[in-house]
Amino acid sequence: MDLVGGIVLVIGSLFILLAAVGTVRFTDIYARMHAAAKGPALGVMLVGIGTAMTIRSIPATVGVSLVIMLQLVTGAVGSHMLSRSVYRKLRPPLDGTDELAEREAHE
Repeated sequence: MDLVGGIVLVIGSLFILLAAVGTVRFTDIYARMHAAAKGPALGVMLVGIGTAMTIRSIPATVGVSLVIMLQLVTGAVGSHMLSRSVYRKLRPPLDGTDELAEREAHE
């Protein structure tokens, strides 16, 4: 169980590292936000699972579960708010129709 937990910890850490590299290397603002939101969410989830597998106690598992749930909720909301503020401030070019501009024009 310790070996599997250690492997999951390393894989989760690699996801977080790759998300950080993607945030620095990507050129498009939306690609950077995607890397900053999705990679760490999966990485934190894997690190939490690996920690729970390694420690193997009920209080640690409950604490890790709360951290994972908080990360999943706040990461999605934070990236959504960040993308809206980038859209309003920079108005980057889009490939398709601009549904947000149409919706904001009707409000």
